[in-house]
Amino acid sequence: MTTRRNLYVSGFVAASLSYIFNTLAFTGSFDVARWTVFAALFLATMYGFEMFIARVEAVEA
Repeated sequence: MTTRRNLYVSGFVAASLSYIFNTLAFTGSFDVARWTVFAALFLATMYGFEMFIARVEAVEA
């Protein structure tokens, strides 16, 4: 695994745990559908940033 992939995986795990614990703390219940939407949006954002970084690196090279 590359270092960048390790950072993305750890970021996803940290964001998921934060979402789950905050949801439980403030609402007292956990909804898998809402977490799935959160996870999809988080991963889409991370993918978008990865494509942006790749494009900028290609222009600079």
